[in-house]
Amino acid sequence: MKKILRFKLFFQAGFIAVIVLLLKITADHFGFGVITINTLTGTFFGGVFFTISIVFTGAMADFKEAEKIPGEMAVLLKAIHTDAMLIPTKEEDSGTAKDIIGHIGNLLSTINANLRGNHWHKSQLDEEINKINQDIIDLWAKGASPTPLMKLRDNLTNIDRLSHRLDYIAYTTGISGAYIICDLSLAAVLILFVLAKNEWGAGGLVLFALIAFVLTAIVQLIHDIDNPFEYGKNTVADVDTSVLFKLENFWKNGQKKPTLK
Repeated sequence: MKKILRFKLFFQAGFIAVIVLLLKITADHFGFGVITINTLTGTFFGGVFFTISIVFTGAMADFKEAEKIPGEMAVLLKAIHTDAMLIPTKEEDSGTAKDIIGHIGNLLSTINANLRGNHWHKSQLDEEINKINQDIIDLWAKGASPTPLMKLRDNLTNIDRLSHRLDYIAYTTGISGAYIICDLSLAAVLILFVLAKNEWGAGGLVLFALIAFVLTAIVQLIHDIDNPFEYGKNTVADVDTSVLFKLENFWKNGQKKPTLK
């Protein structure tokens, strides 16, 4: 099913290209081709291609960065989990050491719940992060070794930074105006193709259809990768977050945790 979805964009773009081609043939048949392809229209087409390429480049840069976030989060979570287990504590402080390990597991569960729900409630993550920060402060006050505590704090800060970045990439509409411009530009180009004079015969029709196909596919891809964390949806381009889901299952089911006495 996933392999079929990879071609969903091409099927949709191909369908639109066929519609444009049929409209073009109809317009030529009834003499509606009134726009001449000249320097002016060529300049307009060039501006549209340039605008779409700029927006696509920016969206792709965010997507490539988003691909790294789940793996980096998993590595950091495993690191703070291991460091928390290695903190030497006194008999009377073992309860705090247990708490921090449980809170790290809750942080991962909160992250995964947000990803599965296709939303990112930063306040929920902040609540879990604050619990871990308080555990670190308590262990520090009780005389625990500062080295693993500093590592925990640094890695927790990096998780917080990644969560902010994920929130911005996936759920902040920063360039919605640019997407609207892309859509309007695409529509204008397709209308011009339909109403343009075809002076090249069948070759011109094929060229119009191919350009319509490519532009439509690119604009659709831009909208698709705007949110690369759409778990469970039939999207063409989404980030694989399974590494975080597998880590949660491993901690819950597959790991034998050492007993803190």
